[in-house]
This record gives sequence, C-alpha cells and structure tokens, in this order.
Amino acid sequence: MRITNQLQSRQNLLNYQSSAAKNYDSIEKLSAHMKITRPYEDVGIYVDATRLDYEATTLEQIKEATTKASEFAKNTDQTLNDFADTLDSFKVKLIQAANSGEHSTTSRVAIANDLKAMRDQLVSISNTAINGQYLFSGTAVDTKPISADGTYNGNGNNIEVLAGSNLTVPFNIPGEGLFLGRDNDYAKQVTTNITLINKHEELNPQTVNEEYMRLTDEIYKFIGTDYRTSAKIAADGKMNYTTDFTRDKVKDLPPTVFFMQGQRPSGESFSTKFELSAGAKVSDLLEQMGRAMGNTDTNKVVEVSINKDAQIQMTNLQNGNEMMSFSIFGLTEQQGTAQEANLWKTDEIRKETSLEDIKKAVTDGKVHLTSFIGSPNYVSPDDGIATATDYDKVNFANKGATVQNNTSQIVRKDNSFATNNTRLSEVAGLSSGQIGAVGAAGADAVTSLANADDLILEVTAKNGNRYKATIDFNGTQVKDQNGTVIASYPTITIQQQPIADPKKAIYQGNFYKTFWNEQLVQNANPPRQIGNQAKMVETDDLSFKEINDMLTILANGDLDKMQGKDDRNPNTQQGLNDAYARFEETFLQASVSVESTMDHRGLITLKDKTTSATNIKIAMYQDHKDKDYPDAVGTANTKSASVLSFNKNDAVTIDRPSIDLFADLDDMIEAVFNGDFYGNANGVNPRTSGVQGAIERLDHIMDHVNKIHAIAGTNSRHITDTNERATTLYLNVAEVKSSVIDADYGELAMQFQNNLLAYQAMLQATSKINQISLLNYM
Repeated sequence: MRITNQLQSRQNLLNYQSSAAKNYDSIEKLSAHMKITRPYEDVGIYVDATRLDYEATTLEQIKEATTKASEFAKNTDQTLNDFADTLDSFKVKLIQAANSGEHSTTSRVAIANDLKAMRDQLVSISNTAINGQYLFSGTAVDTKPISADGTYNGNGNNIEVLAGSNLTVPFNIPGEGLFLGRDNDYAKQVTTNITLINKHEELNPQTVNEEYMRLTDEIYKFIGTDYRTSAKIAADGKMNYTTDFTRDKVKDLPPTVFFMQGQRPSGESFSTKFELSAGAKVSDLLEQMGRAMGNTDTNKVVEVSINKDAQIQMTNLQNGNEMMSFSIFGLTEQQGTAQEANLWKTDEIRKETSLEDIKKAVTDGKVHLTSFIGSPNYVSPDDGIATATDYDKVNFANKGATVQNNTSQIVRKDNSFATNNTRLSEVAGLSSGQIGAVGAAGADAVTSLANADDLILEVTAKNGNRYKATIDFNGTQVKDQNGTVIASYPTITIQQQPIADPKKAIYQGNFYKTFWNEQLVQNANPPRQIGNQAKMVETDDLSFKEINDMLTILANGDLDKMQGKDDRNPNTQQGLNDAYARFEETFLQASVSVESTMDHRGLITLKDKTTSATNIKIAMYQDHKDKDYPDAVGTANTKSASVLSFNKNDAVTIDRPSIDLFADLDDMIEAVFNGDFYGNANGVNPRTSGVQGAIERLDHIMDHVNKIHAIAGTNSRHITDTNERATTLYLNVAEVKSSVIDADYGELAMQFQNNLLAYQAMLQATSKINQISLLNYM
C-alpha cells in the first residue's frame, strides 16, 4: 500500500484534533465540576440533572416566599392574640355593668366609657400594618380595613404562598371573615321585650312587689282586672282578687285570641291566630307559638321558653339558620258599662282579619290588647307611633344621612345575605301551594311571586313630595294561543300623596333592563346591527337592584321625565327602548344626590348625599287588602302572610349565626350607656336585648375570634413547617443532584492525565513518521 504525503498529513491532523478535543473535554469537566457539559454526552444524566435543578429552584423559591409569609402569619397570630385579650377585658367590664343594682348612673357611664376605649383599641389593633401592609384587609393590603365607625373596607380574599408544585396555602386572615363572619354552629335567638306581669297578683292586698308570670301560671293572670273596661272599673271598681277568680268564675271568663305572624325556620312566611281559655297556662301559649312556627308532635324546629324577666324567648333549633322571626299580640273581650255597646265580642275577635281594624278598635277602647312586643320608636307611614298590632307597615330608621330597614333579606336556599343582584323571589317567604307558578297548578305548582299581594313603597322625597308606588307582581301577563299565562311581568304605578284621584297616576310602567342584541336587519348596510336593547323584567327575575333604583328615583323626588307616561307593556322594541331611556335618565339624575343599595347584612341602605341629616322617609310593605290574618281561629293561612317584609316590629334579636363585630360592640356599649339591662319596650332603645343579651352575644363573638385565631395559628405553623421542609428537601435534592451530575475529581484527573499522555504519544509518533523518507530504505 502506498502512503502519500497528503494521506499522512490528513491522518496526523485527525489524530491531533481528536486528542486535543479529549484534552479540552477533560479540562472543561474539571473546570465545571460536572460529569457532562453537553446534553448529548449522556441523555440520562442530563434529564435527571435538569429535573433536580428545577426541583431545587422551586424549593429555593418556596423557602424565600414562606420566610416572608411566615413573618406575616406570625404577626397576624400575635395581633389576634392581643385582640382576644382585649375582648376578655371587654367582657369583664360588661359583666360588671350587668350588676345593675351596684352602680349609680355615674359609675355605669364610667364603665361605658371604658368599654368605648376598649372598642377603639380593638379598631386600632384591627388596623395593624407590618411593612406598610395591613394584616386584615384581604388582598387589599394597602387599604385600612376598619374605619372609625367600624365599617370594613377590605375584601374577603386570601393571600397565598407557594408551598409546592401547583400547591399554595393562605397566610393571611381576611377581615371579612373576622369582622363580618358567620358561625354555623350557632342558632338564632329572639325575645319579646315586654315583661309579663302577674296582674291578678297585683289585686292581692298582701302583695308588695311586682310578680312575673311563670310557665305554670294561667292566662287570666296577665289580664287581671282588664277583663273590665276602664269605664267599668271606674263605675264598679277593680275585680276582686279572690271572689272574681274562683275556679268556676275563671271558666266563665272570655278566652284570649292570639294573633301571630312571622317567618318559620324553613323561610316560609305565615299568619295565624289561635285561642286559649282564661284557665289555660303560659306553657300552653308557648306550645301554640311553637306549633305556629312549625313544631309538630314528632319534630321540633324551635324551642320556646320564658326567661327570668318573664319575656318569651325563641331559639331556632337549626344551627346556622338566620330565618326566624315572629310578632304576637292577644285580644280579649271586655265587660263594659251599659253605655259601652260597641265593644268587640269574642265572636267578632275570632273573625277579624284586618290589622287596620284591630288597631282602630284598640285605640277606640273596644277590646283589650295584650302586648308582647313594643317599639314606640317606630313610626307608621301615617306618622303614628307603632303599636304591638303593627307588624311590617313601619318606616325605615333614619340615621343621619342614611335611611335603612331593620330586617336582613336572607336567601332561602343558602342563608346568605341578599345583594343587589339577588332576586326578590329568592328571599320571599313562599311555600308550595301558597302561590302557584304562572301556568302551573296543583302538584306542578312551584313558588312564584306572580300572585303575591302588591308591594307598596311609601316615600317622602328629599324635596318634601310624598309618593305611593304600587308594584303589582302580576300586572302584565303574556298568554299562549290557548289563553294560558306563560309569563308575568310586574308593573309599577306611582301616585302623589295625598291621592286625590285613585285612578290618576304620575307614572305607570314595567321594570326594564338591557341586553346585548345581535340581529340581522334586512336591507341594512352593513347588514348586521349590534347594540343594547331593552326588555321587561319578569316577576321572578325582579332583583333588589330594580327596587333600589326605584327608591333612588322616588327619594330624589324629580319625576319630570316620567310624568304622565304609561309605559306598561310597550308593544314594539322602540317603545321598550324609549321606556327604558326615560327610566335611565331619571335614575342617573337622581343618583347624583341619592344612592340606594344593599349593604353587607342584606339591608336596604339609602344615602342622601346632600345633607348630614336627611328628611327622606321610606316604608315598604305588602297590601293584603284587610286580609292580614286568616278568617278562622286555629288555621295557619300563609296566603295572608307577608312573603316580603323589610322593616318589622317583631321579636328582638339576642344572637344569630352571623356577626357584625364592631356594630355589635357598639350596640352593647349603647345598652350600658342607656342603662338597658334587659329587653325593655320602654327603655331608651326598645330594640335592644340589653346588657344581659349582650353578654351572650359577646360570648359568641369571642368564640368566633378564637376560631379565626386558631386558623391563623394553623396557617403560621403550616407555613413554618413548609419552610423547614423546603429547606430539608432542598439539601436532599442538592445532594442527589450532586451525585448525578457532579464530577469525581480523581477520576477526571486520571482521565485527563491519560488523555494528555496519549496526546503526547500521538505527537511523538507523528513527529517520527514525518521524518521518514526514501533515504531510510536505501
């Protein structure tokens, strides 16, 4: 074989490059301290090293994030500890205030001032910020969570930290849950606020102190001498303690008919009346009240009792349920003088269905009223003081520039508070068979507002104008070709009061909203028309936003754009658009100075933006057309009940599953300031359960805060554990990664030395070969 110089040169160059590459590779691995420096050198090592590098980077990020989150969580935990300690001190002072006999007015007010200082301290604690971030504002960390008046300004969102691949854990406590939370292991409790006095015992000449009614006492004892009219007492004197109340005489005393309405724990509204003889006991009254609320022989939904202050308490046995309220009063026939011929007899009382007639009869002295609930600070729309016979036909409360109702609107299916987007049908106290759905009957009927009684809005506007708006839930009907109603739309009729002509209205129309309409228009250029179009709102889709918008318009008092218009059921799309435009223009003009919306507790809250003390008045109630109660005693007629109630003269709340922490504390402080030690219709605030009820409510709040504190502690521990685990795992991953990718220096050095020797040998061999010529063979 002939070896040419060119072939020899090429082979020498190839050997040189190969040896140099091996040397360079060895030097590069030694420099990088790795087994491989390029993926193709060993795919298995490269894949494992890349995966481990990703895990190490993730764990490093977790370490850094959890370190910061841990500090936030620990500060939250410590702050809640301070919060709980302050609440403990608050309770000590509240219990001290409850000992009514030990305090003068001066010392009681001093305690109230101490409570106020603690409340302000709680506000300060709630506004704790670390490194410029507020602890309890949710994700709105730059927003101060609590205003001076106790309003919460943050949100309910959690701030989360990375705890692993696709895994995050929260490390903050949103103030929405802390200050406005709900505890589903607590029940709603309400109480009457009028103490039942044993009036029979008052007739006893030996009686010195007032005696309270007890479970075993008979009904006649809290009526006493009131079985006679005041005129009869003036003529013949009071009844005799002994002779007029013998067993035989008690049998002849007229019975008392009790009128009761409210909302059962099921959410169903009811109206009923029942009758008890004079010899029946208070325990019989409580049993009948329980049955009216839904108790049966085999199932109890409420517990009815009488407390030490002889007030009736009712407890919802379904924890977490906000839906329970009641109002009750009794009517008893009286014996009058010969001149009092118009007194109501028991038969007339049994048949009476109208609250207006009852109120007038009581005022005129035709019948004896036994009151269990009193709210003399409530005013009816006709500016009269509310009595025990008034239920929900009372004005909203005015608080400075705000007008607000007192009854939270609760969504029946989940006990949540209503918002602007909530439909009225979702909170209505409807029952199957009570109000059938449009086009359905019998077993196919479901609950619907379509046939509910009209809703009345009585509003005194800021300019002094008085309006009455009537919402007819079944005002506009759409029928199919067979005459069957397939859809119902509410109509509203606005009249100015006093109403001179019932047939004359300022405005009549439906409720409207817009939708995005996309339709082809013939001969149009371009051929497609896109835009907002108006449509009527169906009855069961009517939301609180529509009601609040109408209240805004009425409270502002400027209806010029709607004056004289009849926008009921416009029969063209343009007519619908025009009706909506009139409403929208009026609303936008009114919303500049008046705003009505739902607050966090499901309360309608209207604010007058132009004054600090508004003169706006609002009343909202259903018009039962003198059928407030069923015709016969012993029947529970849900048809006559108010399925929608906004401001109730009902039993006072002691406790409920939801809390509004600072508003609740303010109520407690007010009770101490006013000296309201228990529910008292004649107290400064008749709608408080007093200091006694405040203690029970405070126990709930403290338990709630402790639960949140436990969550904060758990979060802090979880994040600390995550940080420690990430640190340990990072070291483990680093060690495994080192074993996979890191080079063995001794092995690489030997490889380098071998490659270097081979390289030198190659150079020496090449040098010898290059010296060979024909002279070597001659």
